[in-house]
Amino acid sequence: MKKWLLFSLLYIPLLGVLFLYRNEIMDWSQDHATYTNLTILTTVFAIFPVLPFKLIIALLGYAFGAVMGGVVSWLGTMISSIIMYGVFRWLLSNTGDSYMKRIPGVQGLTIMMQQQTFSAVLLARMIPIIPQMVVNVYAGTAALPFWSYMLASGIGRLPSIALYAYAGENATDHPLATLIIAIIYIILLVLAFVSYRIRLKQIQEDKV
Repeated sequence: MKKWLLFSLLYIPLLGVLFLYRNEIMDWSQDHATYTNLTILTTVFAIFPVLPFKLIIALLGYAFGAVMGGVVSWLGTMISSIIMYGVFRWLLSNTGDSYMKRIPGVQGLTIMMQQQTFSAVLLARMIPIIPQMVVNVYAGTAALPFWSYMLASGIGRLPSIALYAYAGENATDHPLATLIIAIIYIILLVLAFVSYRIRLKQIQEDKV
């Protein structure tokens, strides 16, 4: 309980401050646009979701180009994944199952993560309807293998970050190319979701 209290006393005020000054922070980033500063910025916004992260990726792509926006967004999400993994492993070590059972709709995901960490995390990162914070929380609390979790997270996030960064830079000037890439991304999402459902069904049948 003391750990959760300490975490809440630190997290909630910081979340409030970032929410109040989110526009000023984004304006500051345009005047101090280095890879280091923008990576720190994306890390902070990934940990404290005061703005939709997809919007941040698109804004970075628009302001600084798809390459720079995509790279710093990917680095920021990876650093935030490391931090949240460590935080929740410290807060709720080995209690991930009981915690996740309280969240409706994610039991199937936890079953897959227990048996096939890499493929489950990879699919979870690619499917947008699965809250990314849920993946971070479970990975830390259930003490999933760190390197499998990180590798799958890094690969699984690439398609969406590439799409939103490209769209941020090119949606107005090259709408057709952006639309084609979006369609390809949607196809990848459908394949990922179908793979997730098939694999989950196989696991559930094996347990019967």
